[in-house]
Amino acid sequence: MKSPLLALQGAVYQRLKAVLPCPVYDDVPDGAAFPYVVIGEVSALDWSTKPLPGMDCTQTLHVWSAYRGFLEVKNLIDDIVRAIVNEPIELAGFYRTAASLDMIDTLVDPEGYRHGVVRFRFRILEVA
Repeated sequence: MKSPLLALQGAVYQRLKAVLPCPVYDDVPDGAAFPYVVIGEVSALDWSTKPLPGMDCTQTLHVWSAYRGFLEVKNLIDDIVRAIVNEPIELAGFYRTAASLDMIDTLVDPEGYRHGVVRFRFRILEVA
């Protein structure tokens, strides 16, 4: 069995970069302008079937905005959800059997920035 985590991150990055009106980062550069999206934490559990190894993965995305209110964060979250759930994502060497929205949270950062957290669940099988 091999981990699909890097393939998943790359596919999510490519999809979001193609549809979002803001930058998408793995590591935010110093002085980055708002808004932006960060590909965050991922977790995975074994989800193998008899013939194929697989994993049940959760991928967290963080939306950051300096806009005073949640309008910008919520619009970006809406774009992200449509991009991930409505369109199949291709993973090199893997087959994604399902993609679903796991949770959304919005909050105000202690410095006053708006922060959106979106988590998706992916069921992924390794292609032999």
